[in-house]
Amino acid sequence: MCGICGVFNPGRELPVAPVEVMVAALAHRGPDAHGVLPLDGAVLGHTRLSVIDLATGDQPLGLRGGRWWISFNGEIYNYRQLRSELEREGTVFHTASDTEVVLAAYARWGRGCLDRLRGMFAFLIWDSRERSLFAARDPFGEKPLFYALCGDNTLAAASEIKALSASGLLVPRLDLITLDAFLELGYVPPDRTVYRGVCSLPPGHCLEWSGGAEVRTGRYWSPRPDSRPLNLSEASERLRELLAQAVRRQLVADVPLGAFLSGGLDSSTLVALMQAERTQPVQTFAAGFGDLINELAFARQVAARYATAHSEIDLGAPPVAELLPRMCQVFDEPFADSSHLPTYMLAGFARQQVKVVLSGDGGDELFGGYSRYVLLARSERLKPSTLKWLVLRAASRLCGHRWRRLDTCSAALGLARRSTDLWERARLVESVFGPAERSALWGGRAKEVERWRPGAYYYPPESAVGLERAFHFDLTCYLPGDILVKVDRCSMAWGLETRAPFLDRDLAEFCLGLPWSLKVRDHETKVLLRRSFASVWPEAVRSRGKQGFGAPYGKWLSDPAVQALLHRACGKGSPLRELLPGVSPGALGRRDYRTWTLLNLGLWLESRAGTL
Repeated sequence: MCGICGVFNPGRELPVAPVEVMVAALAHRGPDAHGVLPLDGAVLGHTRLSVIDLATGDQPLGLRGGRWWISFNGEIYNYRQLRSELEREGTVFHTASDTEVVLAAYARWGRGCLDRLRGMFAFLIWDSRERSLFAARDPFGEKPLFYALCGDNTLAAASEIKALSASGLLVPRLDLITLDAFLELGYVPPDRTVYRGVCSLPPGHCLEWSGGAEVRTGRYWSPRPDSRPLNLSEASERLRELLAQAVRRQLVADVPLGAFLSGGLDSSTLVALMQAERTQPVQTFAAGFGDLINELAFARQVAARYATAHSEIDLGAPPVAELLPRMCQVFDEPFADSSHLPTYMLAGFARQQVKVVLSGDGGDELFGGYSRYVLLARSERLKPSTLKWLVLRAASRLCGHRWRRLDTCSAALGLARRSTDLWERARLVESVFGPAERSALWGGRAKEVERWRPGAYYYPPESAVGLERAFHFDLTCYLPGDILVKVDRCSMAWGLETRAPFLDRDLAEFCLGLPWSLKVRDHETKVLLRRSFASVWPEAVRSRGKQGFGAPYGKWLSDPAVQALLHRACGKGSPLRELLPGVSPGALGRRDYRTWTLLNLGLWLESRAGTL
């Protein structure tokens, strides 16, 4: 796990200084080593978090002969099998790292190597003979990659936007379409960035560039349903095999390794499978919020059942007013998910003992774990008048809104009247501000702001039916735009690597091929996961409802120190009010998720004042 960066221009010799600055900006991602390598037409940079091959795995790294060079971030869990295959075909390796395997795989199979990799990754490969760049990002977007075409036919790329900004090669300017998307979602969509001219390589995509204004990107993987005629018993047996394989793969490390343990179904399953593979106790880590939101009791029961080396932290009343400005630097872009604070603090706590943790991310999206899926499934069978109420109820529950009169919830009612597509309904119940509310926030600027509309990247294939369409939106938008961004930035801020066995490609493709009726039924979520692993959970865990790793943002908004932040960041004359003249003082008095979203946006804009 590392930070990667590079500057590329096939037509001229490049200075090293901008890449040195980029490496320094990414030092938190790789505190163990760093490197800058000037090449013909490129300069590659790397910061290393040493996890595999501690002795010979430093980067940037090249193959003997000097044609291909790589800066790699991530872990390839099947690298030993790929190495053996490549050795049988004549490849000679000079390190024990997965990085060299990725580079040799590209040299042997070209773009086709991406279908053989099982892991999380983002990498830059420079071909010194052809003077061309090849880059790629893992299927679900666990690892980030940003790029920008700068002046004089130069392309810059990095793991985080802060490194691109630090290079001095571009001048950031706000993208208002993306900000409109943030107001709807509470996070930046994974195929966009908040800056014009700075691009995010979407999950499951690769990039090719050899100079000029055209950067060619293409999708090599997408979540596509491929129904298999399996019953619940057969699917359960296969799931147990594939998840055990995924966990076994992801235990490969040359450093101490542990797990986040919330006491929920996903993390409890992983801990059970991890302990089955190890002779020493698994190190587990949990966090709670005193009497407000506290899962520590559930986590303790799982830890006791599997005799893990358990550590927990009760965050009680964390210093929210101190942490929120810090989050603006950690995330680079506005981010409203309130669980970023506990995630950040838990990651720092775990890093005191381990370098790597496994987490349950992806389980809800693949197995139907969100309560909204039950509501959406029921909406397929309801008459329009009942559907109006159901959609409003879902929006109110999920967005933290107070109950509102039906005639004021225009976005929910309008979509309920018009839409017969669960993909659109999934968007509605996940939205923070509806279309009319966003227009009000933009105020007099509303006509000049083009509204965000999800592009083709987000649309499910025609073969997706029923809840598969809602799952698709979460897999392509919510998971990579919110959940995985949160985990990557919060953990890597401390130099902690997180791994997600549920996002193992073989496991995920199996799950995507199952009918949604094996995942959500009546009032039950995660049907298949419950049937497959109920025996490994303590009774209290087995019978508990879905909670999620949330945070008491309503309580936080009542704190005097946070109130002071709110009125400064969102008050008259603030950057937020300049951007959104329709923000009303009365809106700041609410203690809901919309106020929390505006606060986080206001603080982020304030942190960038004078640079945009």
